[in-house]
Amino acid sequence: MIEGLWNCVYSASFRIVSEKSEEENSIGTICDCVINQSSSCRGFNNFITFEELMELSNGFYNRKEDKVTLTIDIITDEPKVDKFILNHSNSKGTIFMDIQKVSEFAREIFLSERKSETVHIKGLPWKIKAQIQKKTESTNNEKYLGIYLLCDAPEEDKKWNCKCSATFFDLSRKMSGVTDMKREFSEERTFNSESRSWGFYNLISFAKLMNPSEGFYDKSEDKVTLTIDFTVNEAKNEDKA
Repeated sequence: MIEGLWNCVYSASFRIVSEKSEEENSIGTICDCVINQSSSCRGFNNFITFEELMELSNGFYNRKEDKVTLTIDIITDEPKVDKFILNHSNSKGTIFMDIQKVSEFAREIFLSERKSETVHIKGLPWKIKAQIQKKTESTNNEKYLGIYLLCDAPEEDKKWNCKCSATFFDLSRKMSGVTDMKREFSEERTFNSESRSWGFYNLISFAKLMNPSEGFYDKSEDKVTLTIDFTVNEAKNEDKA
């Protein structure tokens, strides 16, 4: 429920213990990372190859017992529980999102989507949602990138609402001296359990997005970068009002 929104900051060291010596442990470190109810898992998706892991000379794999040993050392700040009815909290937010593997995303079906990490403003969880769309009036299957500001509050909570204004959607260009693509809505918009997102359903065609001369698409990294700046003017929980 809304009252249960929580977050904390932590640092962690991930370790595959070496059978040979402590100095030869395989270590990965995460520092000052935010974890919350919407994003409760962090780590390394390609920490080590199985070939390297099971190579006896590296000392990680105990062949006799057919096992490896993993440890995580973690330090956390005191967890915090956000209550969005406390309207003195920060009202301005910025969300960044790198859409990775854009070339693969562009081949997915209509309405496929990617979401950013969560940013909490006035206790509510906000994300960027990128979605594959097509123009309503179009008779062909040309794909467009839709970009939305999403208030990702729990669907079972029906009593909340908030109002946003001064929202800027930014699609970054990689070339120096060339301005980013920006879209803005300055009028106030209401978000609630029935209307959780707002944005531009056909911001740019994928053909234009991935055209190198436009400067949006980083082919070497296969990604594009999105930013949304927004202001939450008011947030209410009707149960608490």
